[in-house]
Amino acid sequence: MRRRRLFTNAVLAAGVLLITGMAAAESRVFELSIRAGQIAESPRVIRVNQGDDVTLRWTTDRAMTIHLHGYDLEQKLTPGKPASMRLTARATGRFPIEVHAHGGGGDRTIGYLEVHPR
Repeated sequence: MRRRRLFTNAVLAAGVLLITGMAAAESRVFELSIRAGQIAESPRVIRVNQGDDVTLRWTTDRAMTIHLHGYDLEQKLTPGKPASMRLTARATGRFPIEVHAHGGGGDRTIGYLEVHPR
């Protein structure tokens, strides 16, 4: 009987640790505005923790496509129409955010997403 109680307590403790670890993940929303091809008045390095739910809300003054390397996400942006890019930050590291301009102008890195381990 005592062994069974110890086992039950150990299982419950492990469950609490698992739930606590899951609850530590945050929902993070970043409002990002691109003007003249650059992130305007916003952090150029977005820092989150592994496991966070991340939403990048974009606005722009010209048509372009945003590409988040490492997560292989692309989002077409149109002036006057906000757009969102959502992800769960599973992979850790520093990932470039690149602009693919419509009609030429070249591709370039305008910022980074940094995902730190928990």
